[in-house]
Order: sequence, then C-alpha cells, then structure tokens
Amino acid sequence: MADANVRKYGESAVVYEEVLSGEPWPDGFWAPLTSSRRVAEILSYLFLDKLKIEQYEVAKELLTADFIDEYELSILVEKAERPPEMNDGEFFYLLWNVFPDARPSDEELIIKVYTEVLSGKRKGFPRGYFLKNSQVEYRAVVCFRYLCEEVLKLDRESICKTFTMTYSIKILSKYKLKMLIDIVFDSLFHLMNAAYPELSRELEVYRFDKRRGENKGGKKNAD
Repeated sequence: MADANVRKYGESAVVYEEVLSGEPWPDGFWAPLTSSRRVAEILSYLFLDKLKIEQYEVAKELLTADFIDEYELSILVEKAERPPEMNDGEFFYLLWNVFPDARPSDEELIIKVYTEVLSGKRKGFPRGYFLKNSQVEYRAVVCFRYLCEEVLKLDRESICKTFTMTYSIKILSKYKLKMLIDIVFDSLFHLMNAAYPELSRELEVYRFDKRRGENKGGKKNAD
C-alpha cells in the first residue's frame, strides 16, 4: 500500500500518514519550491484514497475547521495560496487541488465577493482588491456589469441613460462601487467604456446631449 501511494503521490502520502500517527513534519518538507505540490498530493491522497470521497460537494461539506484540526491540515491552509475572495472559515479552495473542475471562474469569484458586500456578509471588499495589479480593471468591470444587469436589471439603452445622469454617482455609492471611479478609472465614462465597449457610440451621444442640455440651462439662467 505504501509503495502504491509513493507511486501516486510521491513521499507526501507516506509522510502525511506518519504525521497522523503523531510524528512531526520533517525538516525541509515544506520547502517553498515544492509546497504547492505537497498540498495537492496530500489532499488528493486524503480525500480520494484514504477517505474514498470522489464528489466535490461531499468533500466541501466535510472541510470545516474541526476537520482541518482532526486531519492535521493547518499547515496546508498556511502553505496553500488563499484567493482573496475567500472569507475567514472558508476552506473549500483547498479542494480545487483535488477537484480542479470545481474551481469557479474568476468572474464567479468576483461576483461572490460583490454579492457578499451587497448583502452585508462582508463589511467591504478585500484589502487591496481594487489597487493596481493585473486584475483590477477586470474586477471593476465584472462588478459594474453585475450591478447593471443583475441588480438594476437595465437594458443597454437604460445603462447609457442611467449612468450619464447627474445622480449616477449616487447609484454607485448606494451599491458600494464608488471606489471604481475613485481609484480604478479616471471617470464614470471610462468605466462604462471598459464595461460596455460596444456601447461607446451610444455613450457619446448621451454624453453630448447631456452637455448640450447643461449648456442650454446655463444660458437660460444667465438670461
């Protein structure tokens, strides 16, 4: 059995069984260059071979803080890369090492965070979520599109009309997205162009009409 596990999981399964029997983790076992592989091997061994669990949802139900303590997985939680979208006490991302097809898309993870912010489950977005990195604009666009299409239920024309009105900033504030034009995009117009590039022409028309109306109003007041 040990030989079979070594063939499937390297030495990770053998060492893990020793840890379960009371031995400490060997020195150097969690070296940075191999820690990700160790995490995947140990979790795959535990769920697929030791516990004979082949369904992601079943494994997800089991993976609680108590389970992590019982099966000596705390160091795996420490070594595994934790997505910023995870809340404290959520460990199911560990199972993506075992069931890679169960991993949500980046869009689904972003929407998870935003819906939790809207519902009050989270006090706010994760620290640094909209600071400069390769994912920032994508996250902003996903959240804005979700607001328009799923929360406000706007069609394309209504999106242009709603977010070129003077009260549009108040809408972003109400739905916890004002930071998108404070720290991600230079203006609401740039955010909208990024989220809906196919509407750029319509946006320009609404923008022009708005400016023309403001100018007319200014001249009238001056008279």
